[in-house]
Amino acid sequence: MLRTGIGFDAHALAEGRPLVIGGVHIPHSKGLQGHSDADVLVHAVMDAILGALALGDIGEHFPNAPENINISSIELLKKIIKKIPNNKKILHIDSSIVLNEPKISPHKESIKESLSKVLKIKTNQISIKSTTTNALTFIDMSKGWGAQTILTLGDDS
Repeated sequence: MLRTGIGFDAHALAEGRPLVIGGVHIPHSKGLQGHSDADVLVHAVMDAILGALALGDIGEHFPNAPENINISSIELLKKIIKKIPNNKKILHIDSSIVLNEPKISPHKESIKESLSKVLKIKTNQISIKSTTTNALTFIDMSKGWGAQTILTLGDDS
């Protein structure tokens, strides 16, 4: 049986914070504000896993508590993947990152490698795309960035 989950996350931009996307530190003048490291891509992946398993969202599993301040989202992802039953496996992840800058293309392979290591899947099972809002103001990406992920779980057979 196939199960599909979708995850979405967005965070406001913040001066003096590192920019972490998919567990990869990307040089930039701003990072994202959040209780954790605010890795929007990893948060979207976690919510997609939880959605496929019908287990709620990451806020339910990791509330804004002192033990989660500035924690690596990759560490949180490691806890979430333990919730995947032994008879299920991740078949495919398709993610879109929405931001105006910096360019994600030079970092896509590093991001895929980072995620594949933690998720224990091959990089060719992960699709990373990035897009801008093309100066449309109905989504003001000058104040924050986001990511969306669709994930498919299947039987381990």
